[in-house]
Amino acid sequence: MLKALYGSIILLITTALWGSSFIFIKLTVSNISGFSYTFYRTLISVAALTPIIILKYVRESLQRRGIVSGLVTGASYFLGLLLQGIGTIHTSPSVSAFITGLNTVHVHVYSAFTKKRYSLMLFVSLVFAIVGLYMITDPVNGLGFGEFMVFLGSIAWASEILLVSKYAKEGVSRVEFLYGLLLPSLLLAPYVIIFEKTTNLSLTTWVYLTYLALVCTLFAVLLQIIGQKYVSEATAAIIYILEPVFAMIFSLIFYHEEITSRGVAGSILMLIASAIAVIDEICVK
Repeated sequence: MLKALYGSIILLITTALWGSSFIFIKLTVSNISGFSYTFYRTLISVAALTPIIILKYVRESLQRRGIVSGLVTGASYFLGLLLQGIGTIHTSPSVSAFITGLNTVHVHVYSAFTKKRYSLMLFVSLVFAIVGLYMITDPVNGLGFGEFMVFLGSIAWASEILLVSKYAKEGVSRVEFLYGLLLPSLLLAPYVIIFEKTTNLSLTTWVYLTYLALVCTLFAVLLQIIGQKYVSEATAAIIYILEPVFAMIFSLIFYHEEITSRGVAGSILMLIASAIAVIDEICVK
């Protein structure tokens, strides 16, 4: 029971960090393409993690299974990051946040149609979460190219959640797994270097990318791996859907955006949804 609560708290922190990313993603992709954004964000993450990998290799040995598992998961992570970045260029942060949050639905559909446990409480939490998500993001303008790209990205994110849950519970080494997860995104290097020619980035853009890489990728994904070891993927997905709530809070703090009563009501519904999912998880444990 305590492990489930611990895992839920860890994932809540993860979600808060991811919620802070929407502002910086929008600011970044307004200066560079989605391909460059994905590549440079990953490059900084890999550069920061490489010394740790080398030190671990010298002192002991690397877990091959962890790296391979990370590579498999990294394919989904890469697609999610890339498609979200491309889509956000052509849509608003609120719409991007809403559609990205639909990965929760994908995860729950998967859980419902497999042999995994799926309770009535989880279904109720899903309904509350989706209604709340719609209220807080208030998506408009229908389904265009940007929205479609973000939707495809949400499927990739759902796959990433399921794979992290699988490998975290199998006890793979976290450092090797995280390193392997990041590597597929570096496949963009030839395209970005040859065709995009975005080496002369502004200092501000580098600051945004560094924050996204170190805080929202390395630290947040490490917490995700730790947290999902102790909770089901369905519960994790409900917690992750709080991203727009944190995005709204950060927008209020940094941009002084006005919070509507609709947004407050949506946030409350999403908090209730997360509470229901966590309580259900704790009761089962």
